[in-house]
Amino acid sequence: MIVNADDFGLSAEVNAGILRAHRDGILRSASLMVAEPYARAAAELARDNPALDVGLHAVVCRGRSMLDGSRLGAALRAPGEFIDSPVGAGMRYFFDRSMRTAMTDELRAQIERHLELVGYLNHIDGHLNFHVHPLFADILVKLAVEYKVPCIRLPRERVMTTLRLRQDHAPRKLIESIIFRTLSRRTSRMMAERGLISSDALFGLHQSGHLSEDYIVGVIERIRDGTTELYFHPAGDIGGVPPAVEAQLEVEILTSARVRETIERNGIELITFAELAKGEFAA
Repeated sequence: MIVNADDFGLSAEVNAGILRAHRDGILRSASLMVAEPYARAAAELARDNPALDVGLHAVVCRGRSMLDGSRLGAALRAPGEFIDSPVGAGMRYFFDRSMRTAMTDELRAQIERHLELVGYLNHIDGHLNFHVHPLFADILVKLAVEYKVPCIRLPRERVMTTLRLRQDHAPRKLIESIIFRTLSRRTSRMMAERGLISSDALFGLHQSGHLSEDYIVGVIERIRDGTTELYFHPAGDIGGVPPAVEAQLEVEILTSARVRETIERNGIELITFAELAKGEFAA
């Protein structure tokens, strides 16, 4: 099982939550938002904690860009800031194919900044899972081959497992499942043709922002053979404006003795994307 935290570098609170979850808990991987204000601080934390495998959290919506408005135009709502609406952004990117060159340049710049900050890159995923949008899947699969990045996340969660554990927001979860499984199927075909890999299963999509210790324990007890990614959005209270209660709870889940005991009792090995790519784990 790969346990990953998204949004590394977004804030000091996110960085603190990820660091605690890694040092005191089960977190082994994180995904870095390279254009955010605390990205460099996150990279410094990663250098001090080399067992944390840091990948790229590619951003094309609701976050900061590397390139300026003269290059990205309609993709930005203000200088250096992508538009906030996922639906609006998704439609714009799908229908305005003239943006392909600019967005290729932007994602290349994000990869280059990641390599500058971290020094390696083993996995790519996307903020709001935009990396499987048809435009960005095409771009990122090609860039992953070019930069020799072995792993890309496929957000294909087993929705019925999630619904058995938590029935809240069922219509939204079912719609998400249809959308993201369709997009993941297309992305998976392109990845397979180029020798790129992903986990066999994933949890973290449908219950995002509504996690509980009971839910995570239930997921772990239902994990099948193969490799499963669990991804989180933790953040810690460091004395300033406290982050969302849900994000603080995720730190507690990741450091929970009950969660760790469930992993051990079920004979699950914690690995990273680097180990997945190299096959450095028990069969």
